[in-house]
Amino acid sequence: MPSDQDQADAPGALPTMVDIAYESIVSGIITRRHAGGEVLQEARIAQALGLSRTPVREALGRLEGEGLLVRNGRVLMVRSVTVKDYLEALFLRRLLEAEAVTLACGAIPPQILSDLRARVAALTDPAAISAEAHWQLDDDIHSAIAQASGNELLAKLVADLRLKTRLFNLKKLPDRFIPGRAEHLALLDALLANKPNAARKAMVAHLENVRASILTALGI
Repeated sequence: MPSDQDQADAPGALPTMVDIAYESIVSGIITRRHAGGEVLQEARIAQALGLSRTPVREALGRLEGEGLLVRNGRVLMVRSVTVKDYLEALFLRRLLEAEAVTLACGAIPPQILSDLRARVAALTDPAAISAEAHWQLDDDIHSAIAQASGNELLAKLVADLRLKTRLFNLKKLPDRFIPGRAEHLALLDALLANKPNAARKAMVAHLENVRASILTALGI
């Protein structure tokens, strides 16, 4: 008999109550509605979502297993991502995403790449796009590449590492809007031209520049 998770993973499956609780909590962590070090109370979350405590408990357990929550005695807290955590995750992202983009070359439909490129090219004014919309576009680009690699485990690892780097709590993130735009355009152009080596170099350069800007902002 298939499990609830198997059913949830089936194509076209409706989200379960656990999925709803999970996505809500993850969204809260990403947007820092739940800050690093905050204790998450099962009963309070269940009440806010209008759910019973059982699916919330399961969602919290899943997030603990994924490393987004840590246990302190009997309570679960949002994990605080340190500089060391961030740099380690970014190092692994550089290795994995360089491989992913090489594998994905020629596997992503040109129309998808063209649409992504058009969205990036349209970003000419930093004030005209919200941080959330910018993150979403960044996710769409990197996720499309990872998923097109044909390696499900690699895609999952990339997604997990991207989430950890996003949770890094730097008070003032360096302004990478303009350089990030140029780097993504170079990456997408290489994919559109079906040039694996150029795509790999563009991905590595992009992630190395992200790392360098963070280190500069931290004065390291």
